[in-house]
Amino acid sequence: MTDAATTPGTLAVGRGLLAALDANDADGVRRWFAPGGTWWVDTGLDRAAGDQAVDPGPDRPWPLHGLMDAQAKCDLLASVPERFPGGVRQHVRRAFAGGDVAVLEVEGDGLFLGERPYRNRYCFVVQVCDGLATGLREYLDTAHSAAVFDGRHLDRRSRAEPRAPSYRSPGTGLHGIVDRFLACLTDADGARLLGLCTPDATWWADGGRLRTAGPEAPVDLDAELVVVGRVPVVDRAVRIGRLRETYPDGLRLAAHRVVVDDDPGSGLVVAEVVGHGVHRSGRTYQNRYAFVLRVEGTDRGLRIAEVREYCDTRHAFDVYGIDR
Repeated sequence: MTDAATTPGTLAVGRGLLAALDANDADGVRRWFAPGGTWWVDTGLDRAAGDQAVDPGPDRPWPLHGLMDAQAKCDLLASVPERFPGGVRQHVRRAFAGGDVAVLEVEGDGLFLGERPYRNRYCFVVQVCDGLATGLREYLDTAHSAAVFDGRHLDRRSRAEPRAPSYRSPGTGLHGIVDRFLACLTDADGARLLGLCTPDATWWADGGRLRTAGPEAPVDLDAELVVVGRVPVVDRAVRIGRLRETYPDGLRLAAHRVVVDDDPGSGLVVAEVVGHGVHRSGRTYQNRYAFVLRVEGTDRGLRIAEVREYCDTRHAFDVYGIDR
């Protein structure tokens, strides 16, 4: 165990790990992980392989991975110079920590095989203990990844076994805001969602193969699809209200971890969420999300000013029949 006086803090571990990743330094990334540490990425159409509690083994989809030993993931990272001759950058756009969990929103930039642009956006959620990462979850635009990389099993379909989240919310402060936000989605109540947000609140989600602007771009008032890009919540709320038609038996969203920034002035909170429902097409929807919310205090109390949604886009677009 490292001496407490020299042990890096939670956010320092997250930033150090991402700095090594940005430098394309696989051994540097390796040194930030504790023995037995794990790394998870979602798996597109193969929902069972993306179970966050089960390593799918060597038959895992590529370039989507599921849960795996972090050292094995670092072995894969060692091949980055071959796949990206000019390197691939990982720019941290926003980062915070709550207790022993670091949250980093990141934008990538590189040319796969020197010719295919790879510009993903990520939310890294890093569990830390004694100055080392014990678990990392990487939420990213899987549709974009699958379109850029040469992969295997990308068209293999499966269903995941539903798991009951063990998280229990205290129901107060930013935790309470998360509870009410997810309840609005589960209840398909767009009007209630608007009441939970500031008048100019925005919602961003990534766009798959057809790249949309990132979460810090200006609001797109003429978005082709309200479900991608950065749009006013007042427009997104209309779509939320239609979820009753989209999921006749309901869409259930439940948090399994909520992390509130240790800085009480930031208003930042991330909710790791699982969703489950049967689409009107008959396809089962089983997504995993990291919702990053920025909350402001107003004369009406706490209100959501910004939503950033990171999820498995390949699975979502497939269920909804969207060609992106």
